[in-house]
Amino acid sequence: MSLKTLAAEHLSAGAGGAVDRLNFNSLVGLKLVDWRKDFARIELPLRSEHLNGVGSVHGGVLMTLMDTVCGFSGVFAEDGEEQRGCATIAMNSKFLKPALEGTLIAEARVQGGGKSVFFTHVEVRDEAGDLVATGDGTFRYRRLS
Repeated sequence: MSLKTLAAEHLSAGAGGAVDRLNFNSLVGLKLVDWRKDFARIELPLRSEHLNGVGSVHGGVLMTLMDTVCGFSGVFAEDGEEQRGCATIAMNSKFLKPALEGTLIAEARVQGGGKSVFFTHVEVRDEAGDLVATGDGTFRYRRLS
C-alpha cells in the first residue's frame, strides 16, 4: 500500500507507512475528502462526543480539525515525488460561531513557504456554509522513514 493511500485512509501522513491501526484523527472521525497540491478538505460529521458542556463543538475538536487539514494542505505529493510529512510549529485560531450539529467542512490552503517551512490558512464552515472558525498555521516539513 502506498504512503499516499495510507495517509488518505488513516489521516496519518507522518506514519511513515507503519499505520496498521486506528489513530487519533480517525478516532475523532476526520474524513479527508479532497487533497491536491496546496489544498486539502476534511469533513467531520459531528457526534455527541465532540460537544463541550454547553452543547457546542469543543475548541479542541476544532483545533484538531484545523491542524490536520492545514498539515495535509502542505504535504501533497504527485506520483513519483517524495512524500513528506510535517510538524506543526504554530497555530493561531479564531472561533467565530458555535457549531452544534451536522458536518463541519474544513478547507486549508498553502499561503507560501520555502524548502523547510510552509504557511497555511484554514476556514471551517458548517453545513449551511456559515463560518465557524478560521486559523493560520506554520509547519516544518519532515522526511518520512
